[in-house]
Amino acid sequence: CIFWRETLAAIEKKGYNAVSCIRGKFSDFEKTQLGYYGEIGSTTIHQILNNMFPSNHVDLALILPLTWHDFMQRILAPEVALHLIMEDRGLIGEDGAKVALVVMRESSTYGVAMFPDD
Repeated sequence: CIFWRETLAAIEKKGYNAVSCIRGKFSDFEKTQLGYYGEIGSTTIHQILNNMFPSNHVDLALILPLTWHDFMQRILAPEVALHLIMEDRGLIGEDGAKVALVVMRESSTYGVAMFPDD
């Protein structure tokens, strides 16, 4: 998963504390945006994931060095959004995922403007 690889690369380069602190989260903020789904879509996706995967039923050893919250924010939610964009656009496979990732990152400003979580 691209999000897992990006996160682990950032941790390897900067260290976990630098990545997980407020400044680190702010610098990676764009990478955790869910594209044209905006804040409303993000809230919906996070609620569904929290219902599907309650934190007390997760083996945290499998996601180290991340916390459950960071894993949800940096890995699971963006991965769901990526696959939804692929489905929306009829994209398949690795090439489709690359296109969807570009769409997701380029449409984040639109998503936040059109679907804010007031």
